[in-house]
Amino acid sequence: MTLKTGWTIKTKPSLTKLHFMKLLFTLFTFLIAGWLSVVFGQQTKEVSMHLKNGSIIRGRLLESGATYQLETYDKSIWVFQKEEVDTLTFEKLVNPNIRYKKQGFVHYTELGPLAMSNRASNGVTTSAFSFQTTNGYKFGQWIYTGLGIGADLYAVQTFVPVVLSLRGDFTDKGSKIPFYFLEGGYGFNATSNDVDSVRFGGGATFSAGIGLKILFSGNTGFTIAAGYRFQRSSVTQASLEKLEDFNRLTLRAGFSF
Repeated sequence: MTLKTGWTIKTKPSLTKLHFMKLLFTLFTFLIAGWLSVVFGQQTKEVSMHLKNGSIIRGRLLESGATYQLETYDKSIWVFQKEEVDTLTFEKLVNPNIRYKKQGFVHYTELGPLAMSNRASNGVTTSAFSFQTTNGYKFGQWIYTGLGIGADLYAVQTFVPVVLSLRGDFTDKGSKIPFYFLEGGYGFNATSNDVDSVRFGGGATFSAGIGLKILFSGNTGFTIAAGYRFQRSSVTQASLEKLEDFNRLTLRAGFSF
């Protein structure tokens, strides 16, 4: 509202929007902190042991007193006398079963909630559940492109999004790979219509966020991610069209290879 003095008073954003932004910021901070700990963190007990006979053994250093006791990745325990060891180098261990894929076919299947309060045309406060599968090609660490299709199940409407996906990894080292994702396309409205005078339509959709891929065999791994999701729809009744925007916090979990 504007007072006669010419001063303008700005209204505060709704509590729902504030809660959404706070939750989004918290999740992004958590994921970024996890990524930084993965990239820069070091476990000081993980070593590369160079023996005087020329052998090199990598593992976790369990004891460094009168003898060196080392646990290798396959859980075997090795014991060496100090005079057998030439040097010890502290380093991050890598799972020998993991093979980071720099190029080639990539698949993602993910599901999870689309969280936030949002009122539909009939006044119902909705929540949603999302499922999506994406197939594409990885050109390098930073660029993967693919085509995705899925289903977004809101309380009052159902969409089938078809999107072009762009992803990239922030690192190609280790078993925990932080990544970003950007998606954009069209969400087809698949809502069952029981009223002849009402028609539901689809619209543009896009999402963006960051996540973490945990490799466990080859390039196969579990994924968790958080971000923002937008979906536009239309409701036509008595020849009048009304546009509705769904703004959501997207939380995903799944697997990829």
